[in-house]
Amino acid sequence: MENVLYDPLPEEWNGYQVNTWFQIGIQVYKTYDDDTLLDFEKDSIIKYLLFGDEDDNVREHPEGEELEECIKWFLNGWSHDNPSKRVNKQKVMDFYNDQWRIYADFRQIYGINLNDADLHWWEFNGLLWNMPHKQSSFLQVVEMRRKEIRKNMSKEEQAFIREAKEVYALKQPEAERKFTPKEKVKIDDFDRMMKERRNKGK
Repeated sequence: MENVLYDPLPEEWNGYQVNTWFQIGIQVYKTYDDDTLLDFEKDSIIKYLLFGDEDDNVREHPEGEELEECIKWFLNGWSHDNPSKRVNKQKVMDFYNDQWRIYADFRQIYGINLNDADLHWWEFNGLLWNMPHKQSSFLQVVEMRRKEIRKNMSKEEQAFIREAKEVYALKQPEAERKFTPKEKVKIDDFDRMMKERRNKGK
């Protein structure tokens, strides 16, 4: 297990070279959040993001459950805290809605211009989620989205929190999508095409 205090940040997983630039990680998250894409389209885009080379080809990469493990490692491997046992699927941040808050925080707190920074995805997350709370507009907005309106609050406080939550509200993830017969045919055709391409490449 890597330790940022003395280990170099990893650039590969189980022998597979992975694109670890922080802007790749942001694009992976944005792809997952794009409800205009079908699951197989998301998978194809994410494979290209993580394993694409300079010639726009996709390098050798894991498949199936191994690929899922690799993506999970890439997205979450920086965190060493125990996952919360409380199930809460509320979305509390978004790289589109929060872009200027995150950008401004990094400029003011770290002196980093995220528009042209060269940061590892794990390094970016370590800095993002450990900013001084009182100095971070991003973390304060995240806290507001999580905040619950309680009965023992004054009416003024309840009104303030309710208005703030409306201003900073995010579109929440929908229930697992069910595919229409036409979409299933499209998915099967795509899977068949990709299998034929892999067989030709062998």
